[in-house]
Amino acid sequence: MDWLKVNDLEELKKLGSFNEVRGQIKEEGWSQLHVSGRSWQGLLDSIREFREKVEKLQQLSTGECVHSLKGDVKQEAEAGYFNSRASEYIFYLTELDGELRLKKLGVNASHFSSKKAAKAWREQISKVIHPDFCSHQQATAAMAKLNDLYQQMVGRD
Repeated sequence: MDWLKVNDLEELKKLGSFNEVRGQIKEEGWSQLHVSGRSWQGLLDSIREFREKVEKLQQLSTGECVHSLKGDVKQEAEAGYFNSRASEYIFYLTELDGELRLKKLGVNASHFSSKKAAKAWREQISKVIHPDFCSHQQATAAMAKLNDLYQQMVGRD
């Protein structure tokens, strides 16, 4: 992952041809990094943006919640990148948007067609990230985003 450590165009170009570097990124499984740049500068910008997101994720994952559904202080995230389920939800709510956010949060068409399903979904996540139970610095912002999504689902803007 030498490409992730580059600071300027010279360092990036030393890694190989433009297509080789793009290939390295995709080969290492970083499909989340949108490598659409058609120039070295565009590629460098994508890498920098990705690196910023990773750093932000590391900051968010330091938040610790004091409550979970089963009373455990921490609950290991499925992906292994988060130190708690709350950190995972908070990252998805505050840092992602659109279709990717919905996918990561487990939203599907039934949530938009059934108020009961939407409410159950909201309550499940709310129990993990609500600021009354979670001391994470972004818990309040994440709850606001969760409530906005819920309002969209039930048809109230």
